[in-house]
Formats: sequence, structure tokens, C-alpha cells
Amino acid sequence: MCHCLKHHDHCCRGFIFSDTAIETELMVKGIFKLPPHVLQCFLNSVFTLMNVPLKSPTIHLH
Repeated sequence: MCHCLKHHDHCCRGFIFSDTAIETELMVKGIFKLPPHVLQCFLNSVFTLMNVPLKSPTIHLH
């Protein structure tokens, strides 16, 4: 889901995400009605359980 250019203290600044990754995260957010931080933790947990080395995009919607 992401490609790391530069990693800063576990936040996703410096990562580049595909449109599909962002659209998928927004779709999951809409289905489960989760706040952005909870959604990010949820998706990262799913990736960890699947033993997949991915990180969820951080999306800030104001």
C-alpha cells in the first residue's frame, strides 16, 4: 500500500500511497464509521495479523 521515501517517528509523512490505497481506506472508514486514528490502527493491525509488511495511509480530513 505504501512506498517509504523517508520515515519520521512512526507517522506516515514521506510515504507515497496509491489512489487505490487511499480510496480503500476511505471506503473502510465509511463502512465502519471509525475516526481516522482508529482506522489507521485497525488497518495496521489487520496487516500485522496477515503478516503483510504494509502501513495504512494517514488521511487528515478537515
